[in-house]
Amino acid sequence: METLIHKILKQKKLGMTLVVLFIFAIIAASCTLRGIHRSVQEMADYANETVTYFPAYPVVNPQGKNAELIKRGEYLSKAGDCMACHTNTEERENAKPFAGGLAMRTPFGTIYTPNITPDKETGIGNWTEDQFIKAMHEGISPHGHYYYPAFPYLYFNKVSIDDLKAIKAYLDVIPAVHQENRKNRMVFPFNLRFMQLGWRLLFFHSHEFEKDPSQSDAWNRGAYLAQGLGHCAMCHSPSYHILSEEYPLGAPMQKYNLTGGRVQGFLAPNITKTNLSSTSIDDIINVFTKDTLIGGGKIEGPMLEVNHDSLNHLTHEDLVALATYLKNVESITPPKPKGSAVGKGIYDTYCSGCHESGAGGAPKYGDSLSWTPVLKQGIEQVYTNAIQGKGGMPAKGTCLSCSDDEIKQAVDFMISSSKGGGEPSVATPRPKPLTMEDGKRLYDANCAVCHNSGFKNAPKPGDIAAWKPIVDQGFLQIYGNVLTGRNGHPVRGACANCTDQDIKAATKYMLQQSAPDKNFNLW
Repeated sequence: METLIHKILKQKKLGMTLVVLFIFAIIAASCTLRGIHRSVQEMADYANETVTYFPAYPVVNPQGKNAELIKRGEYLSKAGDCMACHTNTEERENAKPFAGGLAMRTPFGTIYTPNITPDKETGIGNWTEDQFIKAMHEGISPHGHYYYPAFPYLYFNKVSIDDLKAIKAYLDVIPAVHQENRKNRMVFPFNLRFMQLGWRLLFFHSHEFEKDPSQSDAWNRGAYLAQGLGHCAMCHSPSYHILSEEYPLGAPMQKYNLTGGRVQGFLAPNITKTNLSSTSIDDIINVFTKDTLIGGGKIEGPMLEVNHDSLNHLTHEDLVALATYLKNVESITPPKPKGSAVGKGIYDTYCSGCHESGAGGAPKYGDSLSWTPVLKQGIEQVYTNAIQGKGGMPAKGTCLSCSDDEIKQAVDFMISSSKGGGEPSVATPRPKPLTMEDGKRLYDANCAVCHNSGFKNAPKPGDIAAWKPIVDQGFLQIYGNVLTGRNGHPVRGACANCTDQDIKAATKYMLQQSAPDKNFNLW
């Protein structure tokens, strides 16, 4: 009897323990979900913020050390954009270069970047060369804890040891700043560093950069910069995520390398061969050095900071190499959404990055006031802008596998949301189409200076033989080339004040003069 009682009590104790553990797990999971939700809300509050303060790089004193190595390290640190993350630009003029403290907001909490000046107490002044290389190559601190993937060691792993030594030599001579590191605010259990082991097992595979002997020296140099110090895929590639793209894991999908992503509410566009093959190297370099979008408009968001802190400082040779590599990157294009709600699916996947927050001036989802001036253009013009791209908006929102009809469905979905649901109502009528006479007027004012003289081999209107291979491309391709500046044509015909309809009219006029057997009035 006594043995039976002991068994019953033991089973009850075990049952109570399991119940307590279950309740604890439920509470912990609830706290974690609330913490993640709070972090996502905080990210949304800071979305669409563009850094406009760019601190100057500090003046260094080699102090009798290897000046040439230090100079090379400075250049490489600029290529890696180290100052952007390790400087708290939210403090603007009070920001101390490389002293850390910048908040990096993630769905799993906020990470504050560390001080990497040579201060021996709060910086990395006591780090050995080997410790620095281990941190950069393996993401492991001198104390043995794992870094979060917000630190791009996943990419720095490809940087050569010699280049890392040069960067360390540079960081050793920048002005030391005594500034305590701020404590991270990570959601439980992500605040436990050992939890990073699971991420590393899934996504971190250490390997050095290897040159491709079948490619040119410029291509290989560009690949080294893009894959390593430039860490382009960190923003421009879709990331693995938990449940939703709102919860990215900071791990790029290799098969979709550089096909586009979202960062801080802004779209990081597809920068592979798919989008750039017909774009000139000079136009790509202008993105880096002049803050000019390929399709027209100005760079905004995080890329603006990348340009000013990093890419503006690269040599022309390295910029050419980077552009050469990007123009030849071949990746699988992410599949477009399927099912009955195609418009919503395309919006969620490709459009929401800008339209959810209104980033870059995009009309905000559900905001009728921001859509009113857009819809005054007429619904057909809105469709055209979405399909062909305009200003800061890339063609088809980078969904190049989407048909024109599918893009229209995405536009309809957004317009419907701005009107409180239901079918989108018809916007104001389209403006009256421009005539061939209008096209001639616009041609004379903007295009004749090159095309009448044959400047840079610009074909003269009426030269049927010269225009034939161009005409064979089809009107939409030709019109798109003029708008985006492809095939050597200046962006928008170098006419800053021309509307899309103006450019279309001038294009129709030139084509009609050069292919009189066709009827371009139909466009």
